[in-house]
Amino acid sequence: MVRKRKNLPKKGYTLGDDEDRISELPDDILVVILSLLSVKEAASTSILCSRWINLWKHTNSLDFDGDAALYKTARLKKELQFNEMRKYVRWVNSIIQSHKSHTIQKLRIQFFLRKEEADTLTKWFEYAFSRQVPSLEIDLSPPNFICFGTPDVNYVFPQEFTNSATCFDLKHLKALSLKFITVTREAIEFFLNNCPFLEKFIVHHTERMSKLEICGSSLALKHLELCYCFGLDSVRISAPNLTSLTVRVYSELILENVPMLDELRVGYGYGDFPGKKLLPAYSACISQLKSLTLFLNNLKGSTDLCKFPEMPKLKKLVIAYCSKGEDSLLPLTSLIRASTRLQEFVLELDWYELSRSDREIETIVRFPHEHLKVVKFFGYYGRSSDHEFVRYFIDNCVVLERLIIDPHFVPYAPHDPITPTELAKEITAMDCAKRQLESQVPAHIELVIP
Repeated sequence: MVRKRKNLPKKGYTLGDDEDRISELPDDILVVILSLLSVKEAASTSILCSRWINLWKHTNSLDFDGDAALYKTARLKKELQFNEMRKYVRWVNSIIQSHKSHTIQKLRIQFFLRKEEADTLTKWFEYAFSRQVPSLEIDLSPPNFICFGTPDVNYVFPQEFTNSATCFDLKHLKALSLKFITVTREAIEFFLNNCPFLEKFIVHHTERMSKLEICGSSLALKHLELCYCFGLDSVRISAPNLTSLTVRVYSELILENVPMLDELRVGYGYGDFPGKKLLPAYSACISQLKSLTLFLNNLKGSTDLCKFPEMPKLKKLVIAYCSKGEDSLLPLTSLIRASTRLQEFVLELDWYELSRSDREIETIVRFPHEHLKVVKFFGYYGRSSDHEFVRYFIDNCVVLERLIIDPHFVPYAPHDPITPTELAKEITAMDCAKRQLESQVPAHIELVIP
């Protein structure tokens, strides 16, 4: 396949402005360039001339991101939607059948696929495994998350792949991401046992698991995400090379032998603040964490926050909180005080139940933070609880450089435009933020209100 480079023009020859210099490159270089393009863009180069007809078929990366292409069909009648989806599936199949490279470095498929298309997706998995792909990403997120929270409609990862007699060699697989695919405990164990160099493993929106153990002294795993695994009550993890963990469970998280773990993102069910569950889980890594994200649904039982042990190495703290009414946010400051070297704090506030009262701002606890330089508050609405929480940082952060107040509403579906009602709420929140804070923030602090 490799084509030799043509002889270059003799010295002294000046190429014209319309000279095709790209064609002077050898095929191998052109294939590398085409691998940086989307599949559609790379395939379209086949019309340039006879030399380009098959070049794209040797690229080492296939990226099928159909979200943007299929989003415009989301408001069509269901039958028309499914027709467009079927067309896209046929196009993907034609590309895969035409592709000639014996190995590929990355295969990414991101668009909604109905459960009825199971055979097609199984063939795509077979194609990826047969090409010894190091990076495989399959994301079947429904349009606008219309099936959000109902993983029973998901494609089920085939049980035949978990058979120990499988003919595929998965030793090349280093990164695997499966979203909106039902993955059983046996399937996860299959990948961990048969992919000795697997470093990144992501599973989002699945079911059929209640307990999961990811343990092994020889695991190469460095990055693990287990999110929206419905019914997952208990997770036990022992992985000596793990550096980043994202997990949401309903009952129990056990961390053992995680000496490299320094980035943790964790959430528990939908009940009160799970202090009694969090603290035992953190005992194996609390002193080494550099970045911590907590997903909280309410602060009832938040007195446990005062018992939170010191996090001496923590540089970044992110709290994603579902606010209801005028709940005070000040209990969260206990976590900030426990982070003695904190440099950045982020609050992501979800407007679950909006209300604004005229209650007096609570007296702010005095506690100097000598390293905190950046504070970001997403979802600011101008409530008393919002205002007093920001005042805490203004009064206590000795070296604060930037205060970012962003009232923007973030929709669940990434392509969904913001509604007029949501836009009106944002404008109101932005006006409140400017009125409440512009006169209170000292000149040496940069106040950013988008």
